[in-house]
Amino acid sequence: MNRTSEEPGVQLQRLVKHIVQKNGGDNRMATKHYRSGLALLASMQQNKVASKEENVGDRIIKQMVRDGRQQEAVKMSEMLSNLRQSSANILRNLPAILTFLHSVGEKKDATHISAFSTPAPYSNSHSSGFSSLSTIHPPGGHSSARHTSASQSSSHLQKQSTPMPGSSNRPLGPRFTNQTESSYHPPVPPKPRSRPNSVVLNGTEIDGSGKLPPSQSQPNLQNIQAQTIPVVAPAGAQTSQDQLVKELVYIFQGIEGKIIRRDPGTMKYYLNRDATVTSAQASLTLKLCELGWLFSQVEQFTEKQGSEAEYGLVGQSFVTALREELTEYYRLLSVLEGKVRDGSITLLQLSVWASEPMKRMKLLVELVTAAGSSRGGSLASCIYGFINHGDPAMKACVSTLLTAACRPLYTMLIRWILDGSLEDPHNEFFIASEPGIQGEALWHHKYSVRKGMIPRFISLSWAKKILSTGKSINFLRSVCMDNSPLLGRQKIISRLEQTDPASLFSCDVDNPLLEVAGDAFRQTGQHVLDIMFDKFKFMSHLAAMRKYLLLGQGDIMRYLLDLLDTELSQPATHLYPHNLAGILETAIRATNTQYEDFDILERLDVRLLEIQPGDSGWDVFSLDYKVSGPIGVVFTPDTMTRYLMLFNTLWRAKRMEWVLSGVWKKLAYLQKICREIHELTPVLHQANLLACEMIHFVHQMAYYITFEVMECGWDLLVKQIDTAETLEDVIQAHEEFLSTLVARSLLEERSIEVRNQLRTIYDRILEFQNIQEKLYQDTIAELEARHAAEAMVALRTEAGDYGTTQEEENKDAERRKDFVKSKLAAAKANLRIVSLSYQDMVRTFLFQLTCSNDESLQCLSFRLDFNQHYKKKDSRLSRPLTFSHRRMSGMNSSLTASQMSYLE
Repeated sequence: MNRTSEEPGVQLQRLVKHIVQKNGGDNRMATKHYRSGLALLASMQQNKVASKEENVGDRIIKQMVRDGRQQEAVKMSEMLSNLRQSSANILRNLPAILTFLHSVGEKKDATHISAFSTPAPYSNSHSSGFSSLSTIHPPGGHSSARHTSASQSSSHLQKQSTPMPGSSNRPLGPRFTNQTESSYHPPVPPKPRSRPNSVVLNGTEIDGSGKLPPSQSQPNLQNIQAQTIPVVAPAGAQTSQDQLVKELVYIFQGIEGKIIRRDPGTMKYYLNRDATVTSAQASLTLKLCELGWLFSQVEQFTEKQGSEAEYGLVGQSFVTALREELTEYYRLLSVLEGKVRDGSITLLQLSVWASEPMKRMKLLVELVTAAGSSRGGSLASCIYGFINHGDPAMKACVSTLLTAACRPLYTMLIRWILDGSLEDPHNEFFIASEPGIQGEALWHHKYSVRKGMIPRFISLSWAKKILSTGKSINFLRSVCMDNSPLLGRQKIISRLEQTDPASLFSCDVDNPLLEVAGDAFRQTGQHVLDIMFDKFKFMSHLAAMRKYLLLGQGDIMRYLLDLLDTELSQPATHLYPHNLAGILETAIRATNTQYEDFDILERLDVRLLEIQPGDSGWDVFSLDYKVSGPIGVVFTPDTMTRYLMLFNTLWRAKRMEWVLSGVWKKLAYLQKICREIHELTPVLHQANLLACEMIHFVHQMAYYITFEVMECGWDLLVKQIDTAETLEDVIQAHEEFLSTLVARSLLEERSIEVRNQLRTIYDRILEFQNIQEKLYQDTIAELEARHAAEAMVALRTEAGDYGTTQEEENKDAERRKDFVKSKLAAAKANLRIVSLSYQDMVRTFLFQLTCSNDESLQCLSFRLDFNQHYKKKDSRLSRPLTFSHRRMSGMNSSLTASQMSYLE
């Protein structure tokens, strides 16, 4: 064995035995000196160097006083004080410098002392390990005469060799040299401050037997004050390296030993105080104890989560993979235990063996710490966060754990995209299901994506595609009642057999599993579209919505207005749905609607909205389209509500057009009557001007809604449906179509002020119709009265009588006067009021359109006032549409009180 690897105690024993035997000593003497050396080493080990300059300086001064150098001690104290004041910010390690200088000074003094003389008293401020082994003697009592003479001789030599203050250091004489060569005298060790079983009395040592040297007399002993040195037991035997290795193997399993203990509160490992190890061994041992702590963390995680059923299938798979990793770790421990039994492994070799398991166990602890209580896809995301490890071995370890954790997700994914079945008892999959929802609501409300459970290696777009695949399969079976096999199903299955759970995360680009999922998504979506378009005639129903709810079929709408005029003019409370349904049936048979598909005609019906006080039949009447079956996925209740909103808006605009058409006819008839009733001409001129303004307004609104809004939106909808891959794309395109119609038809919440303004304009049109109707009736009555008077005159004249009498002429003149001054004047005044009110409302409406952020509404404002008729009468409309003006108007899109006062 190499001597450098021997323990210090063994080396000390061999050294003492060699020196004593070389000088003629026996084994008993060597044993005594070996014990004395151990005691000296124990005292040197327990006394440590002070860390502050005050303690070092005081220790140097006390040493000088004990040596009898009081003057030098006083000078030393002054020098230390000056040094502390002058070097406060210069010397950074003053205690170390003082200790070094003191040690150098002692070594210099030691060069003047003979080899067999006693060195200066030991100071624990400069312990030097094995430097004093040549002067060790046993601490026991000196009973033999030989030892007594040797002690006296050495004491005498010490007195001669120790200089006194003021004396010179003289070399030893030849007499002493000859005397030492003639006989053996064991060297006397220095007096340690804590040497066991000894007392120092004023510089004189009393040995363990309590006796003084012969040079000290009994009377002097009474005048000496004793100072007791604390007794320190000799240090125990050093802990062997084999014991540390053996206990470390148990520590690796989380089991504490006798030497290496574990704090139950903090779970930290520490060395027992009775253990005697070197600092290097202690540091390496505690460093290796980290592996045991890491193992305990992983083991606690597996035991805790493995016993919880709520942790889910993904979590249990992860725990199983961790236990497999611990099994490999146990195999390593079994190999180490075999080497420990053979005694063929050292502490350093054990650290080499534990380096790789240490890195692996650190990685496992980071994994379980990051995982925590995460479940399902969230747990897979936590593990995936460690996949990009720089160490290939660690990356392979994470990949193995992630593959095991993803196995349940892989199984759920395969069953979902193939059969639409969702087997997720612990809600770990990123697709959720509501079992209580059935029917057409299945598509929108039964299945959804759990965003928190989507693994990081699956994007949200792919999650939605996977959701749509299984949802389409369930939709076909539950709603469409179609159980026909999908095209290419066997090909998809064969491709899935070539994948494994690692395919979920192994490839960032061209992932084979996601490619198969994409093919299944496209084929399933196309099959659903084929069923919807062919079997359930989705496009026919969509076209029927456009014709009858969006007033795309003009002939039936105009005929309905003619038939419903009398019925809808009544109060809403006097309406009966069956009467209106009969009128609708008459309109269908009288127009091209009769050639529609029977299923579509069966769905078309009449609906009365909620009746409010004061409503007429025009306010509550609406057409309805009954939706049932798979098409209800697209035409949901919310969608049908928006269709009804659009119908009411378009129906009101259509009615205004129909009303003004009737007004124009009657005004044209009244224009002919002007040939007979000349007083009617000014009133008709004013009525025709107002009618032309209203007709222009209504026609421009109808053109805007019909062509710019509905036709453009419909064209875009058809293009999107033609390029759709799945039913979800069709639903999304239809939603965008309706949203555009609602926004541009002024039915949004932000357009409520503009919508209300438009309704007031429509009210002015109806008011104008009432004035014109009254004028028409009064004019017809006046015309009939005049014709009756003329006929009476002609009849009497033919009979040979007077055609009229004075009284009858007076009555006729009074009637004509009353017609002109009363009825025509009232009509003219009412027309003027309606005209001014209408023009003010139109100008406000144009200003609101101009301030809108929608470009189509701004263009509508331009078309409504193409000849700047209203712009000349309102300064607001003449302002340029600069950015600042549009920004200001955008913040104040509604008409405020100040604007109303400005108009007035």
